[in-house]
Amino acid sequence: MNMFRVSLILLCGLLLTQPIAAAQSSLDSIVAVVDESVVTERELADRIKLVTVEFNQSNRRLPKSEVLHRQVLEILINDSLLLQEANRRGIKITDGQLNQSMQRLAQQNKLSLSDFRKALIRDGLNYDNYRETVRREMTVSTLGRQYSQRNATISDAEVDDFIKVSGGDDTNYEYRISHILIALPDAAPPEQVSEAQEMAEQILAELNQGVKFDQLANKYSTGDTALQGGDLGWRKKAEIPSLFTTQVLSMEPGTYAGPIRSANGFHIIHLDELRDLEQSISKQTRSRHILIKPNELVTEDDARDRLSGFRDRILQGEEFSRLARLYSVDYSSATEGGDIGWQDPGSTVKDYEAVTDQLEIGELSEPTRTQFGWHLIEVTDRRTVDETEQNKRNKIYSQLLQQKQREVFDLWKRRLRDEAFVVILAEPDA
Repeated sequence: MNMFRVSLILLCGLLLTQPIAAAQSSLDSIVAVVDESVVTERELADRIKLVTVEFNQSNRRLPKSEVLHRQVLEILINDSLLLQEANRRGIKITDGQLNQSMQRLAQQNKLSLSDFRKALIRDGLNYDNYRETVRREMTVSTLGRQYSQRNATISDAEVDDFIKVSGGDDTNYEYRISHILIALPDAAPPEQVSEAQEMAEQILAELNQGVKFDQLANKYSTGDTALQGGDLGWRKKAEIPSLFTTQVLSMEPGTYAGPIRSANGFHIIHLDELRDLEQSISKQTRSRHILIKPNELVTEDDARDRLSGFRDRILQGEEFSRLARLYSVDYSSATEGGDIGWQDPGSTVKDYEAVTDQLEIGELSEPTRTQFGWHLIEVTDRRTVDETEQNKRNKIYSQLLQQKQREVFDLWKRRLRDEAFVVILAEPDA
């Protein structure tokens, strides 16, 4: 079993940062001071080893040694800043929460927790360190969720504007995007801006010469996904970073655009793939029923026999709706003549749905037992509904909110980095 596939960040972070006093008491050398913490040579080596394993297992080519060292060191610095911030905000992951997460990871790998532990050890991982890595990832995730929920909102007007600007003809497409960021601090001086722009132009020149985008992202990007070749993953239209939306929607797969200027630097984007999502088609059923519940006065046989009598009366011409109003103990539907309205698959209990699936329109069931009692059921209509359009607005709202949450958290992380006291004591050995 390959335990490294659970999560790149999760499995690559066996050791993050340690308190300065603890690091100084070890024989490990310090490569960077990060506010009130440090990054050690051992931590850097451990992380590089794990990144190397992940690259090999995914059949991706590693960047050059010095590039890999620089990118991994930057990851460790950012991890340290986020963990320190989480500590200041009192974010703690309890042992109980951690144990639940470990159990879920074991289940995802179709193992018991004991077998999961043994598999990690067989893969050369220290189980206690792995648990602490999971705790740290949960801590950072909680920090990000709390910050973005407080600082990112979407209004109805923003949804309206998005629909108006983007149109609806390609709502069902997803875009796989890669990204190179040449970062700039807030209020960067003109000469620094010029240097960043020149680097972006150099990257474009290399792209024009046929250099692969992911290799250039590995080498130059300061974005969070640099070691993944800049891959931002699959994004629905509303999840595309707002800065890139216009460009991406006009691009063909395999093309790139940039440099695009933003408050935090220059961006170059690449549209890797485009795919059409399946429409959300729902086969709905409309039915009505008469419910009789057995109780101290009404036995199971009595309830079934009463419904059999109602069935005979309906077949002889008596109105279903009249009997439902008089006798059904499902009072919410009884007032509607027993009608429970249009139901999607899975909306009713399995025993009820199994009967409606077999009935023709207008056909009466035999008395049927479910967990709620005895039913006499009639299917009154069926339809196929395209929910893609029906749910579009809600989906766009959710996607816009997710993307804004990403953007505000990414911007905040960048500001933490810009404002932090970071001293790299020695460049890592290449």
